[in-house]
Amino acid sequence: MFKLIKARVKFIILTMLGFYIMACSSQEYTTAKLAIQQSEWSKAEEWLPKAMAVEPDNPEIPIVYAIEVHARNGHWQEMYDMFQKALTIDANKKVEIRAVFLPVSDQVNNYTQYYWAEEFNKGVEKFKEIQEDPDNRKIYLGEAIEYFISASIINPNDPQTYTTLSKCYLDLDDKDNAMKFIKTAVEKDPEGFNSNFSAGQILLRCGMGSEVVIPYYEKAVQIEPSNSNALRELASMYYDLGNKEKSIKVFNDAIQNEEDKIIKADLFFNLGVIHNQMENYEEAEKSFDEAYYLNEDDFEAALGMASAYEGLGDKYFNGSDGFTKDFELAVRWYRKAEKKIKDVKSIDFENEAEYQRQLELIRYKRDIAEQN
Repeated sequence: MFKLIKARVKFIILTMLGFYIMACSSQEYTTAKLAIQQSEWSKAEEWLPKAMAVEPDNPEIPIVYAIEVHARNGHWQEMYDMFQKALTIDANKKVEIRAVFLPVSDQVNNYTQYYWAEEFNKGVEKFKEIQEDPDNRKIYLGEAIEYFISASIINPNDPQTYTTLSKCYLDLDDKDNAMKFIKTAVEKDPEGFNSNFSAGQILLRCGMGSEVVIPYYEKAVQIEPSNSNALRELASMYYDLGNKEKSIKVFNDAIQNEEDKIIKADLFFNLGVIHNQMENYEEAEKSFDEAYYLNEDDFEAALGMASAYEGLGDKYFNGSDGFTKDFELAVRWYRKAEKKIKDVKSIDFENEAEYQRQLELIRYKRDIAEQN
């Protein structure tokens, strides 16, 4: 009985408080709030501007106008403008919005995030429909873009929206808009890993050269030094520019920071390819050996090892690049190359004929070395 009475008293106090607050409002704002309570939206839209005119220093009214009129009608720019107006009046003042008392800044942030998430998620759902109905891909992409653009209006400072828009336009082969939006993402979030890394990937797919792409990958690596994906992309860019020494350093950094065995194997393989092209056959052999150790199904790594062994055999056979001519060592390395080619043949059956030709060439070199 006591609890029931207490609850009734509390209700009476809250009701009286509500009337008191309304009594402190202007007639115009009181009329607008009553219209909202009765879901008379056209009337609310009529009286809220009048309320703002007579209470220009009340930041609550623009917020109410933003969510009860503009957001309800999907007028996102107008909603955003009303939020900014409220912040300009007094960002710290506590106001009541839908029975919740919070500072203006918190109210604006909460509703901004709510409507942003709502529109953004609608775009994601449209994007997912492509998997179920790929024939109408362009239609779904267009609809997704509309939602993402709405999200960007609601919260123009969110970089994720611009990154997603960029990817949508890239899927439509609209490279101009793809580049425009990914650059906007970086402008909004210059210290963000995802913005910079995505910029590198998207600009590369848009046909931009290494000199344009590299700064974004460099920034991404600076932000997350242990991210092997960013390190691998950066190393590839350096390699394309002919800066192989720098590429090797970045690959070594990536290897040190990678824990996944398969990814690490790929990194070692890429490192071996660079060493092979630089005729650093001993280092190439070590890299390919590590790759093959981590992933025994990687026949390309085994082929790389065979190539490195053959290269070392050639060095000893010819006595070139600082190597002393030594036919016995040449034979040894040619035999190791043969063994690796045989290993590959046992894995990649479809290309057995090609491997047989490679074997015959290596055996030919070994035979000549054995005769000396």
